[in-house]
Amino acid sequence: MNELHVSDVMTPEVVVATVDCRTRQIVDVLTDYGVSGMPVVDEDDHVIGMVTEADLMPELAEADEGTTTAERTAAQLMSSPAVTVGPDAPVRIAARLMSRHRVKQLPVVEDGSGRLVGILTRGDLMRRTMRSDAAVQRDVFDNVVLPAFAVDPSQVAVDVTDGVVTLHGTVERRSAALRLAALGRTVDGVTRVIDELSWHVDDTAVPRRRAHDD
Repeated sequence: MNELHVSDVMTPEVVVATVDCRTRQIVDVLTDYGVSGMPVVDEDDHVIGMVTEADLMPELAEADEGTTTAERTAAQLMSSPAVTVGPDAPVRIAARLMSRHRVKQLPVVEDGSGRLVGILTRGDLMRRTMRSDAAVQRDVFDNVVLPAFAVDPSQVAVDVTDGVVTLHGTVERRSAALRLAALGRTVDGVTRVIDELSWHVDDTAVPRRRAHDD
């Protein structure tokens, strides 16, 4: 059984702010890159908070009224601690975190070190999950099963329910079955792959060495 993970859908290039970035700089970056928020990191790339459009609105309102005297820094504006997720977390867990905390994006941090390795947005999730089962089924069959080397497409069936792909049938080699399952996970809209394929030859087994082989 293969399940889609955060590392499969996240964006590895992340726009960040440092603690001393000021309002005007943050606004310029958000506007230039077309994002609604960004992680605030320390000198070692540890995520210490998030600064979003919502965090900026009070200060922008004051500036519009001419009442602000000094721009605040990211450290003063950010929401902290940030809600984060690990790269190995299932996508369904990340979606629940977004919903529970009402956030549009999650910084992705390395398990253990806590260093920033990517960003996961609602857009990333929607591109991978908001497709009809029929569209996903056609995509998996046409772009994964049909092009597969040494696989007879008439011997493989693809079922899709709520984004979960189940592969049925029999192929010649186990390596082909494993490859089909792995490639199926890369298709937009696939949240999990259940591999129920059978095979005739297990070409992934490591042969046992005998003494006279040396």
